Amino acid sequence: MIWQVETRGDRAPRPIPAGSLVEFLAIRLILERVSLAHLAKESLGYRGELSRLREAACRRIPTHETKAVEQQAFLVFQLAQSIGWSPSLLCRQSEVQWTMLLREMDDFSSLQRRRIYHLAFERRYRMQTLDALTQYCRVIRSESADEQNHEQNARPTFQLICCIDDREESFRRHVEEVSPSCETFGAAGFFGVAMYYRGAADAHYTPLCPVIIKPAHFVREHVVSTFKNAESRRRRRRRTIGTVTHRAHLGSRTFAGGAVAAVFGSLASIPLVMRILFPRLTSKIVETFGSFIKSPAVTQLELERREVEPRDAEGHIGYSVPEMAAIVGRVLRDIGLTKTFSRLVILCGHGSSSLNNPHESAYNCGACAGAKGGPNARAFAEMANDRRVRRLVADSGLQIPDDTVFIGAYHNTCDDSVTYYDLEQVPTTHRADIETAHGAIDEARARNAHERCRRFASAELSLTVEAALHHVEGRAEDLSQARPEYNHATNALCFVGRRRWSRGLFLDRRAFLQSYDPAQDDDDATILTRILQAVIPVCAGINLEYYFSCVDFVGYGAGNKLPHNITSLLAVMDGAASDLRPGLYQQMVEIHEPMRLLFVIETTPTAMLRIMAANEGIDRLVRGSWVQIATLDPTTSQVHIFRGGKFVAYTPSSDELPEVDSSRAWYRGWRDHLGFARINAAGGRA
Repeated sequence: MIWQVETRGDRAPRPIPAGSLVEFLAIRLILERVSLAHLAKESLGYRGELSRLREAACRRIPTHETKAVEQQAFLVFQLAQSIGWSPSLLCRQSEVQWTMLLREMDDFSSLQRRRIYHLAFERRYRMQTLDALTQYCRVIRSESADEQNHEQNARPTFQLICCIDDREESFRRHVEEVSPSCETFGAAGFFGVAMYYRGAADAHYTPLCPVIIKPAHFVREHVVSTFKNAESRRRRRRRTIGTVTHRAHLGSRTFAGGAVAAVFGSLASIPLVMRILFPRLTSKIVETFGSFIKSPAVTQLELERREVEPRDAEGHIGYSVPEMAAIVGRVLRDIGLTKTFSRLVILCGHGSSSLNNPHESAYNCGACAGAKGGPNARAFAEMANDRRVRRLVADSGLQIPDDTVFIGAYHNTCDDSVTYYDLEQVPTTHRADIETAHGAIDEARARNAHERCRRFASAELSLTVEAALHHVEGRAEDLSQARPEYNHATNALCFVGRRRWSRGLFLDRRAFLQSYDPAQDDDDATILTRILQAVIPVCAGINLEYYFSCVDFVGYGAGNKLPHNITSLLAVMDGAASDLRPGLYQQMVEIHEPMRLLFVIETTPTAMLRIMAANEGIDRLVRGSWVQIATLDPTTSQVHIFRGGKFVAYTPSSDELPEVDSSRAWYRGWRDHLGFARINAAGGRA
């Protein structure tokens, strides 16, 4: 943590000077030496050099057998029954042979047995996934070529670009069920817009991009001129309230202030109780009273660079037009959206908001480094709507129709609300398109809330769609809620390829979905390489974070969430003691199944091996068995698995794939993980 704050001060509330980590380690080592010397003297009577303390301790501490004799005898009895050893055979064993036998039994019991069980556990899900995918690809390929050509040439009702986040899998699936003629894509949630962002009511810039990227551009949000006076008044109100609150906090530390706080402190319990008993209603009341300090809704981004010299430290305010064109062209090519544009393209960033949650950043967009991706979607849409940008993109060979309009949006994955940006700038000719998209997305978000509620023990399985939406809205505002949402829990799969191979397939909110069209890539797989350089490390990192936090939520994770207190605006501690807690807390991973992420990539084994050879980070993750890799041939749909240093052809073990009319028909009444199924209602475009 100290290293992060020291080297990446742009991501910390208050950066620390260089050399802090060395100073901390020096103090820590000195304290450890003093403590060890004291303990050695008091417990062992040892006053020698610390370098020989281990030897002295080993001489003083007696050794014990790891298992009781009776337990070892019972294990031998079980083994003899299984293998068919007779008592006379066991009696003839020498002492050396018995020692070897017991050692092998101990090693297998403590390590190998768990390893074998876990490999079998992963193998089961891998086989289910690849069997379902193989069968589904066979079904899709069996469709007539004429029907596929008609679908590909027909203009979608609207197009929705979401983050690759596994929580957006169900959201996209429900959108496609509600509106089969629409089209959805998956892309990294910062949409190529790496920036420091400051909202109209924000005090500081926030980096909105992956952690490995240090932005070189600053973007600010301003209230439009019409509401400048209103914004000035509300800014003064916010400053006044902040000043009064801060002084009251300081005054409560004095004797007189403490006495006043003790007298009137009971009044503070009223909103706390309301937040627990009536969270949704209380939220509406707070929102109503808070409107007099909230910034006006109509704002604009200072997105275009107006001068050559930088105006903020080490960066520029805004982007140049060529930089915007490069971002727009790159993202659209990466996801394969280069033709058959709809009249309306919606970019939907995501994030999460919940009350009293020190871990809230863990629920936000990973591609935005734990921040909300709405501003990135809004910025990309504004770039893509710029006629100058479109001319440059067209010069590079990507033609965006004149009647195509991009809109930025934000999906709150906790309460399933969707917010749209800059609708006042949309031409009146597209009002009907917007209403159609709004209707489909509103219905989809309600259905998505209904599917999510099946995993919450406090939500009845008999909830209606409307009641489910109210339930998730209440969870986000409940002061006592330890599980506002389950975040990436249950993630197990990452699919990189065309949506036609996964659209209409029930993936149970367990899959990261990255759009990629191999038909639009070159022979060197340049686009795929660029995608995998971000997707594999990021998704593998998320998966392994959940894996280790689930395997040992006390050691690798953060333990129980309830006693956590924020420390130094950086991390949490258990109450007022303990070290900073790493990993994820227990309530976030309790429904997770720990398994290494399975990547299914639409490419050939040859291309994948070439990408691995050229990228050390990807190669180490794959060959080190931190992830599982399979390829899906773009032409034949043959699946190959990376095993033993090479790709081998996969033979399906089953051709069964249940078929249902809707997602709800498949998950209704079940709380646990579900298998794969074909959803007929989500058909349509391939």
